[in-house]
Amino acid sequence: MPVSTSHKRRSRRRSNDSDSDDTEQTLRDLCSEIDKSDMCWNILKSELHRFSDSNDRDIFDGVIDLAIEKSKEIHEKINQWFSDSNNDKLKDKYNSCSKNYNDIDRNLEEARKNLDSDHYQKISDQINGAREKLNKCKHEFGADSFDPAHVRDRNNEIGLYLDMVRAAEDRLEDYDDDDDRKKN
Repeated sequence: MPVSTSHKRRSRRRSNDSDSDDTEQTLRDLCSEIDKSDMCWNILKSELHRFSDSNDRDIFDGVIDLAIEKSKEIHEKINQWFSDSNNDKLKDKYNSCSKNYNDIDRNLEEARKNLDSDHYQKISDQINGAREKLNKCKHEFGADSFDPAHVRDRNNEIGLYLDMVRAAEDRLEDYDDDDDRKKN
């Protein structure tokens, strides 16, 4: 029977406030690297419990988990809007975006697998792929497009999460470079 260790993490964080402060500062620094730093910080501040350590690998893991959850949430909404719509043009757009979000989900999952297998270089490719698919959905719902479900807003939302993942990934590359220097 699996045993949850989440209670151990919480108690550890309470007992060592400096670790919590370090993690919070690392997340603030990460958010400062993206254009919408206040929005980034509001998201991460509410999810501090996910981050048990301030090292770059754990930060990336937490940020990519958040991005995967948000992408899947939006993907489900798009599929629901497709099902609920009676407008064939909108259905085509929702269908196209659903396919793109399926690819975004896959790219983010692959990035997580690459983290788990220490293939940091491949993570960048996966993030680029997710961004390309997001841009295709954004194109479907351009500025003048009829958008009763506000897909543009959802696209901007996942775009922020991808920016957060990119900033965390950039830190991984530095982390990987430091490891390479130590080996040499």
